[in-house]
Amino acid sequence: MSDNTKSFSGDINANGVPLSHRIAKMDRLKWIIMLLPLLFVLLTLIISMVGILKKSFVGADGFTFDYYIKILTEPLYIKVLLNTLKTGVLVTVLCLLLAYPAAYLSVRAKKPIVRRLITGGILIPYWISMLVRIFAWQIVLQTNGVLNQLLMFFKITDEPIQFMYTTAAVCISMTHILLPYMFLSLQSNMEGIDANLTTAAAVMGARPAKGFIDVFLPLSMPGIFSGSLMVFVLALGFYIAPALLGGPDNMMMSNLIEQNMNNFNSNLAAAMSFELLVIVFLIVGVAFKFVGNIFVNKR
Repeated sequence: MSDNTKSFSGDINANGVPLSHRIAKMDRLKWIIMLLPLLFVLLTLIISMVGILKKSFVGADGFTFDYYIKILTEPLYIKVLLNTLKTGVLVTVLCLLLAYPAAYLSVRAKKPIVRRLITGGILIPYWISMLVRIFAWQIVLQTNGVLNQLLMFFKITDEPIQFMYTTAAVCISMTHILLPYMFLSLQSNMEGIDANLTTAAAVMGARPAKGFIDVFLPLSMPGIFSGSLMVFVLALGFYIAPALLGGPDNMMMSNLIEQNMNNFNSNLAAAMSFELLVIVFLIVGVAFKFVGNIFVNKR
């Protein structure tokens, strides 16, 4: 046996079976590899969810629906829920409007430097702490902040505008934080679209705008759906931005849950948490069914 053959045979057992093949055939090891992450999810997610659900149905006198009746009938809780959904929709739309052209330009850019600049410009702020970015928006949006100073300098307004503690301030900050999720989803989808399709549409006589609307836009719908779903679900659970930039009139569910926890109304907070969780599951379920009906090939 030559030296090369001897050095190669070090990874092979006496029967000539490579070590990697032997590991792959170990059924017990495969079960362990599969069960370990499932056990982690079970312990950290499912058990805690069951605990929250149980707490939302248990009162001083035992089993009760009082907490759910309260959050579904009292005006305060209905208003906060609707404001949470409205804020989530606004942030999703803003992210889509900003991320779509950026992703399109980054994919269609002829020079790699342009793609890197666009991608870096959107992703680099994401590496900065969320709390730092929210405090930065406080400096920009406050009464004597940068934005008001610029508006008065260019004579657009004669007095400072109240940006802080408004829905606009919350949406601006959340859009800044969640924009990379939408951008990456769209960019990943657009990279798989063949550029020759729009070229073929132009050859067939379609103007650039019509070729984009009829060819490129429908093919980018999976990226729009996945990015919008991700941003909307994340926006529903935001806490820091509404707490620091919002006010009582634009409170979100996370802030109301935190207030109830501080007031030792943990059962009511659990009911609101599970309500929000059910809404997220319903939205995700409907979205996946809708996307599946459109994009799954039917034969």
